[in-house]
Amino acid sequence: MHTEPCARRIPTCNNAGMDQDRLDTVILGQGLAGSALAWHLVRAGERVCVIDDGHASAASMVAAGLINPLAGMRFNRRPELHDWLNAAEAWYTELEHFCGHRFWHPRPMLRLFRSAEQRRFYQRQREDPGSRDLLGEAFAADRCPEPIHAPHGGFIQHRTGYIDLPALLGCLRDWLKTEGHLLEHHLSADQIDCHGRGVVLPDLYAKRLVFCDGARLGLNPWFNHLPLAPNKGEILDLADSEWRPRHIINGACWLVPLETGGLRLGATHTHHRVDDRPTTEGRQTLLQCLANLLPNARPAHVIQHRAGVRPGTPDRYPLIGPHPKHSQLWVFNGLGARGALLAPWYAQRLCAHYQSDAPLPAEADSQRFAGATRC
Repeated sequence: MHTEPCARRIPTCNNAGMDQDRLDTVILGQGLAGSALAWHLVRAGERVCVIDDGHASAASMVAAGLINPLAGMRFNRRPELHDWLNAAEAWYTELEHFCGHRFWHPRPMLRLFRSAEQRRFYQRQREDPGSRDLLGEAFAADRCPEPIHAPHGGFIQHRTGYIDLPALLGCLRDWLKTEGHLLEHHLSADQIDCHGRGVVLPDLYAKRLVFCDGARLGLNPWFNHLPLAPNKGEILDLADSEWRPRHIINGACWLVPLETGGLRLGATHTHHRVDDRPTTEGRQTLLQCLANLLPNARPAHVIQHRAGVRPGTPDRYPLIGPHPKHSQLWVFNGLGARGALLAPWYAQRLCAHYQSDAPLPAEADSQRFAGATRC
């Protein structure tokens, strides 16, 4: 059903006491976290408005959207992994049917051992019943299924792929606009007023405001006590080459064969300089990584070089929960480099909490950092 834009159908701040006219939820930020939460809340019947300034700082618009269940040097499996995978695969498939566009690109991942010791970590995961279905047989250096330099060998990982995040977020933005759930505006902290049982914004009154604004959390006067660990990443889009891999390749860097043609190469991890500006250093690091994979290949032709800031956390779990004093203010943030995998599941859980008071996932509850200082 079509509705009027939220700024038109909600009373101004002068009428903010009219509870029957207030929104249920205002979401600040239309990155992946904010979009997923808006989708589930609207589907559950809530009155929702998303405020976004045009992705001015959204890491989701730069991220590769990798689905990698066993990330890290030790291939560790988080206890929640299969919930994450099932929710992600189901939601992205649902969105493809809704939008009539393909976003979810399943593709096996070639994991390269970076040292002989990593074989031990791999073998330990092969013995774990919860990880076994994700891990193919290991191969030796001379048995690599792609023509790349793999001095320690590797293995094939399953239930992997990538999400075309710009296309997905564009589709959801169009839907939010059409249904009257999007307000394109920059909202500053001094425009937010906790009032009685709700929160008052310019021309809006809502039961709650959820901050899904990524690395901007560091400038948020209500939630800057949370220990966000921002991490800058740079990626390169490369032109088609004479070789096109059948797998996503993941070693010291990753290489994704895009459905639209070309390759995507990433990603750097920088903690000391956190901004969204591409650097010569980042470009050189990535191209050297590619040269290590393909030592005899011609130099790559770079089409685009981008950078963004991942809003990570020290324990690599999201931040979900209310402000300790202002229960109208919430945070849904900190999804980091695995946002494409985590966002669908945690958005569902937060929606269930609002709808039926279901408990928040303990591992992501922001109260775990009660009394913490910013790292």
